[in-house]
Amino acid sequence: MFSDIPIRYNAPWHNLKHVCVGATYGPEFYEPIQNSKVRHKLQQIAGETVEDYNYLVKVLSDLDVQVDQIQIDTNKTIMHYVDDQGRIGYNQTQSFTLIPRPPMQPRDSVLIVDDCVVLTNPESRWFTDLNTTATRVVKSTRPFDAPLATVIGNTIIVDCRDHEWLADFLQETFPTHRVVSVHIGGHNDAVFSVIAPGVIVSTYHHTNYAETFPGWTVKFIQNQSWNAIPNWRKFKHSNRDKWWTPDRDSNPEFCNFIDSWLTNWVGFVAESVFDVNMLQINQNCVLVNNYNSDLFDFLKNHKIEPIVVPFRHRFFWDGGLHCITNDLYREGRCEQYL
Repeated sequence: MFSDIPIRYNAPWHNLKHVCVGATYGPEFYEPIQNSKVRHKLQQIAGETVEDYNYLVKVLSDLDVQVDQIQIDTNKTIMHYVDDQGRIGYNQTQSFTLIPRPPMQPRDSVLIVDDCVVLTNPESRWFTDLNTTATRVVKSTRPFDAPLATVIGNTIIVDCRDHEWLADFLQETFPTHRVVSVHIGGHNDAVFSVIAPGVIVSTYHHTNYAETFPGWTVKFIQNQSWNAIPNWRKFKHSNRDKWWTPDRDSNPEFCNFIDSWLTNWVGFVAESVFDVNMLQINQNCVLVNNYNSDLFDFLKNHKIEPIVVPFRHRFFWDGGLHCITNDLYREGRCEQYL
């Protein structure tokens, strides 16, 4: 899929020239589901997600960013993932949606530091055909999610709350970089976004940036991202011990789960919840999921143009615009910013 791709990433605001975009199963993937209500609901989510991916690719291309999108085997259906009893659950999918995980979020399993690629967890199997000109390709012996690390020039800020070993691993892998350990919890890009030199947008999940980004301006977004929908998150995570059977017509509990998302949550999320999981094109342009007047005024004051690119089901799939892309090449060298 990728051919001799030069690799470089040193700061999120450097000019983006080449990006990898994830992909999801199309509506046909769910065609074998016997329960017509479940099938139609999942096909609606799938169709709208494909539409949003296509629009993202168009916007990036219009901004002169080269796009490579992951390809999915369209011959497979959901029936390829059932267990020997015809069921699907968390163990098969590793997803609280109880739907097999498509390669939607390339950033979660591939960390790029300067011209080195780190394959961070088993999900990187989707990207093993990445034929790059990277100086090094490193496969982590212990799995972690790549967004736990944020690269800012010669500094790597890494969340070690659940992976105490991770800072040492990154320091050994990148001895010329300064590795700074924090304990925020979860993916960094779900909590804050470094959108330009000296400028951060953050949720209130983390408020102390004095040591990691001394002197930088931080714009806090009130009650946004995951903090805005705690009940949905709790409801979704309750699926860990549940399962459903695609080839049976009776799946009332799973049907209720899907129906609750489409009926109660997706409209509210699309209209009201701003996600800090943004994608910077350069230090004067950023892709955002929806409109937020307070933030847009802030961005205007810093000469940053926001471009709205909806990703309607981002909280269903656990990934925003930053997650569903991965920067393969940004212009700019490794410098000291912190």
